[in-house]
Amino acid sequence: MSGQEVGGSLRIAFIVDYFPALSETFILNQITGLIDRGHTVDIFARYQWSEDVVHPDVERYGLLGRTRHFTLPRNPFVRAALGARMLIANVPRRPALLRAMNVVRYGRSAIALHILYAAVLFQRRYDIVHCQYGTNGEVIGAALKELGLQQRLVTTFHGTDIRLAQRRGIGIYRRLLALGDCFIAISDYSRQQLLAWGVDPGKVVYHPVGIDCRVFACAPQMSNDTGRDISIVTVARLVPEKAVHNGILAVSKLLRDRPDLRLRYDIVGDGPLRGELTGLIRRLGLDGVVRMRGPLQQDAVVEILRRSDVFVLSSIAEVLPVVLMEAQAMGLPVIATRVGAVDEIVLDERSGFLVPPGDVEALAGKLQRLIARPQVRVEFGERGRRHVLERFDVNALNDRLVQIYRRVLDGGLPFYVEDAARKADGTYAVRA
Repeated sequence: MSGQEVGGSLRIAFIVDYFPALSETFILNQITGLIDRGHTVDIFARYQWSEDVVHPDVERYGLLGRTRHFTLPRNPFVRAALGARMLIANVPRRPALLRAMNVVRYGRSAIALHILYAAVLFQRRYDIVHCQYGTNGEVIGAALKELGLQQRLVTTFHGTDIRLAQRRGIGIYRRLLALGDCFIAISDYSRQQLLAWGVDPGKVVYHPVGIDCRVFACAPQMSNDTGRDISIVTVARLVPEKAVHNGILAVSKLLRDRPDLRLRYDIVGDGPLRGELTGLIRRLGLDGVVRMRGPLQQDAVVEILRRSDVFVLSSIAEVLPVVLMEAQAMGLPVIATRVGAVDEIVLDERSGFLVPPGDVEALAGKLQRLIARPQVRVEFGERGRRHVLERFDVNALNDRLVQIYRRVLDGGLPFYVEDAARKADGTYAVRA
């Protein structure tokens, strides 16, 4: 728990896509960090996660008891009857709910009762409504503020929401940009995108996601013993943008060029491409080398990282991947692709190697370099750990997140005043 918290407890509502979502520990770390600092956090999730594996902090903090889901009946007649009951029960004391039925303004979201149901769920007024992802800010957060049901709206832009606006235009967040009080960019890449789209620079603040460095504190056991198996690991959702197949292809090429190598490649994670990737492993004859480990709880992931030598992330699209922070915090050298803001985490040629996305040859070549030079693996790992401790420690970041909230509530200086001071390497200092 932080010892720096002053100024009284805040009531904060988090609006998220899925909860609990094992792959979004960066959101979970913010929620638990705020609770540790004495604040009240309620969670509003648009969808319920279906994974069997749940992060232990969900139970430890009783977060399911703090969570409401935007779940409406599929049957349109049952949904209409529910909507009528909601209006009868709530409109006398909250007449603004009638405006949630404005089809001209809210279109299909009003017809499907999404806006009404979301508004009814918010029975109290929060100091801060914090939307994770611009889509939630536009669809729910902005509507709550427009209806006068909530007052202070903070939105964090991550990756999929940035890419969506790149494809369809920033106009998809029209109401959010007009009504939002603060837009958090998790990387300099995201910040520059928001500014390029004309977002008010006084409302944009750089604030990266982070990890609990106390959890990822156990350095892996490096060895100069060239006779043992080399352990490579990837932790990723098995979706197209992660391009996990390129890591498998790189390992296959490496073994064709160097059949004497003794490798083990663990892939941790789940997703729609699991069957396809399993088939690729079989076709390449890598059944005894590449292991699909499925989704694992955090302690199991930490143990795999501890026993590994090299971390690989072969994505074709990213913003600020947390797994690279976790791997480097454990002292692992990293090979990743130069996409999004990956170069803010991985120091190329210093804590790992960055290769062009989709370049299997380059990926295999960098793997060979790290395998052949165990001392370089150790040096890269030590440098990467120091870098993560300095910039991405979630405990310092959560102190700063509270300060951001208080700045929003106080209507203080524009955020660009604080963000104007940049470090010599071009990145922003994180001040708690």
